[in-house]
Amino acid sequence: MRTLALILLTLMAGLARAEAAPQRIVSINLCTDILALDLARPGTLKSVFRVAADAGDSPVVDKARGLPLNNATAEEILSFKPDLVLAHAFSSPFTLSLLRQAKIPVVQVKDAESFADVRANVRVIAAALGQEAKGEAMIARFDASLAASARPMTAHAPRAVIYQDLGGAAAANTILGAMLIHTGFENVVQASSSGGFVNLTIEDLINTRPDFVAVGIYRPLEPSLAHEVLTHPALKAYIAAHARSTDLPAKLWTCGSPYVAEIATRLATARDGFDEKATQ
Repeated sequence: MRTLALILLTLMAGLARAEAAPQRIVSINLCTDILALDLARPGTLKSVFRVAADAGDSPVVDKARGLPLNNATAEEILSFKPDLVLAHAFSSPFTLSLLRQAKIPVVQVKDAESFADVRANVRVIAAALGQEAKGEAMIARFDASLAASARPMTAHAPRAVIYQDLGGAAAANTILGAMLIHTGFENVVQASSSGGFVNLTIEDLINTRPDFVAVGIYRPLEPSLAHEVLTHPALKAYIAAHARSTDLPAKLWTCGSPYVAEIATRLATARDGFDEKATQ
């Protein structure tokens, strides 16, 4: 009888926690969509930001399929009668102010500039959804993937750069810069930047003599002037003669979510290729 009573109390406590957790969640930013789509209990996520359904930007298109999309306007958000809104630190202050005036709880994530920031954002969303255990499981998978992609920094580590549209190169203090170090590369960009990227002309890049160029590809099938720098003949000629290269889909790293672990896996594979060449 004592055991049965304990089981009943545990079940009742679990039911009370479930009822207290938000039942009508609206996410208004891709960075919260990515986390909520994995962490929210079935049926509680009522809408996600429209970018979640865009295969060029989103790593969670399949998970978002069938959910109503929003444009992050106050009118749309209120129409879902949410009891929780998930937003980013850069979400519209005007919209967030209107939501708070309407007494709707808002939880925000920040830009992830480190692996610790990724874990922190997962915990923020998991706690808001009453899904702490699922959040810790997500972090455990993230950490396991990072552990598998870790490579030691050697005395003559390959010099690398992560280069993207408009000639932006990943700065030392960014999560992408951390990825290079994590996978055993030396980042040729030693400067820090509050914007995440340092402007590097093709001439500057060639003068740094990188051994490895990881190209951050954003919507490769859509022509743009911003993308032209990545197809410049001088860059192609340098890579062909002096460096190795790989593509890094921007949708895996734009939000600094656990999906950045896939970037680390790609970089680790590239780093292993340098070791294989050295032993031949």
